[in-house]
Amino acid sequence: MSQMPKEFTAFLGEGGAAAYSKIEGFLSGEFLSFFFVLLIGFYVSSAAGSAIAGAIDKRTMDFELSQPVSRSGKLLAETIVALLYSAILVVATNASIKVLCELYDISISGMGLFYFSIVATLFAWALFGIAILISSIARSKMAVVGITMFIALGSYIFYSLSLAVEKIRDFGHYTLYNFYDPQKILTKAEITLEQCLVFATIFIIGTSVALLIFNKKDV
Repeated sequence: MSQMPKEFTAFLGEGGAAAYSKIEGFLSGEFLSFFFVLLIGFYVSSAAGSAIAGAIDKRTMDFELSQPVSRSGKLLAETIVALLYSAILVVATNASIKVLCELYDISISGMGLFYFSIVATLFAWALFGIAILISSIARSKMAVVGITMFIALGSYIFYSLSLAVEKIRDFGHYTLYNFYDPQKILTKAEITLEQCLVFATIFIIGTSVALLIFNKKDV
């Protein structure tokens, strides 16, 4: 790793190659920063896509709305289920990491994993807020999944580039990944109120606007 150009090692985040040699940096670079986001991103976007756009596309929305439940009640119920399962997915993943580290006698901060669970859950909920808003506008589940994943992965790519390219470094602070940094959270075992508020705000705005659009939408 020490032979690599500094532009490459910058992609590894704070600490570069040195951080990558530790379990927190390795997990962040190999799994939590990308593949884990693919996993939770695909789940929440699929759930959000099925809630509105998918039901309209499959022509099952008329039947669902014929039941004795309001549109808001239907959407909120599906939102709660998606939030619960995404939280379980995050907690189960981090619990597995902790158990396996203990089995292989690898030291990792339990508090760091706890704080990461909080941020990762809020990050998943923020992606759901984006996805459900797109679902209220689009008429295809695949469109919801595609656009949401494009936003999530686009944010990852741009943030990674901002770490390596000086000219766009300041702009990286405006991406979702600036507030979702597994390596920093696991290493320092701390989170900020700003991280939580950003993700919570995205979720609340996205879900609230989706509710307004869905209640007025001609299905």
